Amino acid sequence: MKRRKFLVMAGIGLVAAAAVAPFASAQMYSGNTVYKVMRSNGTPQVVVANRTPGERLTMTYPNATSARRVTANACGLVVLRDSASNALTSLVSVDGATIDQMALPTQLLPRCVNSNLEEARASNFKTGAGEVVVVKTPNTVYEAVYAGGRTRNVTANACGFVAINGTSTVPWEDTANQAFELGGTAYNVTTLPEASLEPLCRSGQLYTPASW
Repeated sequence: MKRRKFLVMAGIGLVAAAAVAPFASAQMYSGNTVYKVMRSNGTPQVVVANRTPGERLTMTYPNATSARRVTANACGLVVLRDSASNALTSLVSVDGATIDQMALPTQLLPRCVNSNLEEARASNFKTGAGEVVVVKTPNTVYEAVYAGGRTRNVTANACGFVAINGTSTVPWEDTANQAFELGGTAYNVTTLPEASLEPLCRSGQLYTPASW
């Protein structure tokens, strides 16, 4: 008779999967290699099974946005320029106000001399050099939001699965982060199969819920 090791957490029995099932298939839930569990704090955890221990995976969040802090100069102009990390074509908003670049008039960027513009600007505009200029309060920091998605690297644990929680920069609660791609396959947190309990990895030993 094969011995079965148990791990008890909060009164719930977990079976040492290697003793009762092939190691890889035991990580799966109802035949799914990607599924979710709901944690005690009410947030989902996404589980990616059947990976190589230590394997690094890149997740892509195609609908996610990123933010950067921008500062208005002494004359109240926030001057945004194209960069490799923040493409102006992906600019969504500044200080919560949507920026429609196609509708902006093209004007010269006046010099700011002693906290005064050489030529007044009352509203947002763009320049012939491709800059987007937002008129705000002088010497004030704002948040500029860019679309274009985000990527995140995750690593498989010693048992060969990845347990992915939301983070402060990519929270699952944000609907823009719920769609993700992994290995060329698209998923959505809201439609993933939901397991009642998650597998655990303790010192390289895989434990799965006894109910599986």
